[in-house]
Amino acid sequence: MGNFRVNSLMKSPANVLTAGRILLSFPLVWAAPLSPVFYVLYTMAGVTDMLDGPVARRTGTVTREGAVLDSIADAVFLAAALIVLFPVLRERCPNWGLWPVLAAAVLRCGAYGVGFYKYRRFAAYHTRLNKLTGAALFCAPYLLPFGEHTEVLWAVLCAAACVSAGEELLIQLLSRRYYPDTQSVFDAKRRDFHV
Repeated sequence: MGNFRVNSLMKSPANVLTAGRILLSFPLVWAAPLSPVFYVLYTMAGVTDMLDGPVARRTGTVTREGAVLDSIADAVFLAAALIVLFPVLRERCPNWGLWPVLAAAVLRCGAYGVGFYKYRRFAAYHTRLNKLTGAALFCAPYLLPFGEHTEVLWAVLCAAACVSAGEELLIQLLSRRYYPDTQSVFDAKRRDFHV
């Protein structure tokens, strides 16, 4: 039965792209930070992230399973990129730099924990802030070689990560039902909050 679900899930071109992001994340872990190999793998994985949603909508293959696979692929890709980039970031980040990263991680894990408790499943939202933060985080490694303004870049990225994770936690706490495409905490169209 599980094999059938995997086979049917991989029949969608969008899900193949999403799975490609997961597969590209594994060799990314062993790439030297900021090397040509790193940038090729990183860029290819990022392109799959940009394309899977539009491909799913264009081919009429948008599914709940595909959205979950996309969120998992995002988490795997982010973890792989952080593993590779951590030595560079640690060297270049300001002394205060780990505290906001910890805060964002706690907020994000809290949001996922609340979602899992309420809905008994992995529940992540595709909010505008999450997309904007994801885009900013994706662009950061391309800016690292120009390290003159690393502290400013770090502060902006950390602020965006904390705000988007905080918004997701708030949505999880206030929502009665799980709508993965909720755009923001102010999304009145699909909002079903406890008030």
